[in-house]
Amino acid sequence: MAATEFSLVTEPWIPVVLTGEERRLVSLRDLFSGQIEVIALRGDSPTQDYAVLRVIIAIYVRAHVLYSDYDLTDARELRTWRREQWTAADGAVRDDQVLEYLSDHADRFDLLSSEVPFMQVADLRTKTGGQLPVRRLIPEAEGDRFTMRAGAGVETLGFAEAARWLIHVHAFDYSGIKSGVLDDPRVKGGKSYPIGTGWSGYTGGTTILGRNLRQTLMLNCPDSVFLESDADLPAWEREPDRPGARAAEIPQGACDLMTWQSRRAHLHHNGEHVTGCMVTNGDRIPDAGANVLNDPMTPHRYSTNKSSRTQDVFYPQPYSPERTMWKALEPLVSLGGDVPLEKKAKPGKRPQNLDWFSAAARSVPGVPTLAPVRLTSMTYGPQSATITEVVDAAVELPAAVLQEEDAYARQAVLGAARSTLDAGIAIGSFAGWLLQAAGDEYVFQAPATDSFLAMLEQPFRKWLRTVPTDDTEQVDAAVADWHTQVFQAATDQAAILIKGAGPRALIGRTIPEGEGMRTHSAATALSRLRRSLTKTLARATQIIRTEKEIRHDS
Repeated sequence: MAATEFSLVTEPWIPVVLTGEERRLVSLRDLFSGQIEVIALRGDSPTQDYAVLRVIIAIYVRAHVLYSDYDLTDARELRTWRREQWTAADGAVRDDQVLEYLSDHADRFDLLSSEVPFMQVADLRTKTGGQLPVRRLIPEAEGDRFTMRAGAGVETLGFAEAARWLIHVHAFDYSGIKSGVLDDPRVKGGKSYPIGTGWSGYTGGTTILGRNLRQTLMLNCPDSVFLESDADLPAWEREPDRPGARAAEIPQGACDLMTWQSRRAHLHHNGEHVTGCMVTNGDRIPDAGANVLNDPMTPHRYSTNKSSRTQDVFYPQPYSPERTMWKALEPLVSLGGDVPLEKKAKPGKRPQNLDWFSAAARSVPGVPTLAPVRLTSMTYGPQSATITEVVDAAVELPAAVLQEEDAYARQAVLGAARSTLDAGIAIGSFAGWLLQAAGDEYVFQAPATDSFLAMLEQPFRKWLRTVPTDDTEQVDAAVADWHTQVFQAATDQAAILIKGAGPRALIGRTIPEGEGMRTHSAATALSRLRRSLTKTLARATQIIRTEKEIRHDS
């Protein structure tokens, strides 16, 4: 029988992992019914999980703002509420406030509604009445790029999966020219011209993971999300969108941003499957997110070029797909004064949820002192007109390293990460010198750097979990231990590279350099590498003897 409604409140559509690693599709009501304990979301992609989680966070926040017995704008009552919620989050406990909220707004969560379909415009159409294939919703399936999907899986979508990808489009869609739709005053010549990516595409998604989903929701709701203006509403609490942009395109707060309607969309269906769609431009984020600081789940960088004497300008900072963990640590944990800055530069702003976590670890009983953090970003091609890569990385951060008063330990951790990155760059240079010694031109070998840093990621995560914070001598000893590990790893990697470089690199060659001649060989390259490592890993060189010293002693 053909469906005329698909309620996200009651129909299963969210892929989750339950206790015991059981996987299941659940509804919004299931998440808060107390009948099951959901550990985490596990959908079709990391960016999809992030986008869906933020919809759930917005529901959770709004439900408790509206229906809690506490005034969550009062600091004392908010603390009491948090303690109660954290206790309730330790297992499968019913959340009556969220269930009441979902019941009151159920009409706005119907994916197939003929009047107010979820995150869609009911009468969205072009002049010709055409529609796009459903693959337009799925980054990996759009166009003729390789996809693991096959056959009808690309031609139609079930309602559950279509709902997930619809949320993803609003969060991460690429920029570029879209189909022009009727009643959108921005359309020119049948085209809707670029307004930028979805909001989450600008950001470095930072999710603190609790033992289960309920803990995750709390850990990513800093106090600021409860103190926004009354205008901070998710999409389903506002008047339904029409073609074209909202009259005011200034984000009003965290819930507004978590459900930001960057596109106008409509799903076409035959009562059994989604068979097509329309996606065009919606609400533009002004100035690429300049000073949009309401999102608690992203770091922000300071812009020297855009700032002036009278105004500081910050932009959301996405995570790099290259050497993600090593580059991400600074925007994640640093505070003012932790890292050297260029002239006129100012410190960035780390994610607000990490500030809340660092405080909660001391003030809320049961909040862990060590939390897994998932990093999620999307990278785009030229003019952000194509999606190129998904960033998905993880790191465990001790709460103490985040706390303002533990600056010595925090700066030591940041320094350890920077020195490791520098050592990796030295390995890339060393591999290039070996090429030169073998008769080729010098070219920096980025793959050698990436391989070296990837090899050290897991040991660094393990080391980070054990860094002491209350004794400077112990912190220094921990850094020396890490420098020692990196020095040894670099020495081992150098030996492997020398072996692979062949006999010509061992023999070397003499080439003109300046006004004289210079010999380039594996031995001279190794000597240069050691000098670089001695400078970069200064604390390790105090306790590591060189091979020459070892041979001398023997």
